Amino acid sequence: MMPPGGVAVNSVQFEMESWTGAQRAFAVKSFCKNNGSYVAVRREFRKKFGINRNSKVPSAHTVKTWVNNFEETGSTVKKKGGSVKTVRTPQNIVAVRASFEQKVLAGRLCVIPRNWDCQKAVSVLFYTWT
Repeated sequence: MMPPGGVAVNSVQFEMESWTGAQRAFAVKSFCKNNGSYVAVRREFRKKFGINRNSKVPSAHTVKTWVNNFEETGSTVKKKGGSVKTVRTPQNIVAVRASFEQKVLAGRLCVIPRNWDCQKAVSVLFYTWT
């Protein structure tokens, strides 16, 4: 049986650690107060939240991530990744089409019609690139 908040991967159980916002904030403040000492952060974290010495506390890597996120975004939560989404406007369509045509004319982009045979396409590409 898997514990609540845990994830089973290939029959191995990993428990997801979820730290509260107050705990994250305390760790970041403690890190700054103790001149970047991860050991001191973990020691103060145990005292503040009443965690015994055999229980888990945030690792140095976790604290470092929180501090970096806080310095960059003002928050300790994970940064949202991904690419920037663009809006499909007539101006964007014209710009992309112009860029595409310029690359085709410059020979940096090879366009193959969909109905071509794969073997024929490979031989044409090989011939044009050699």
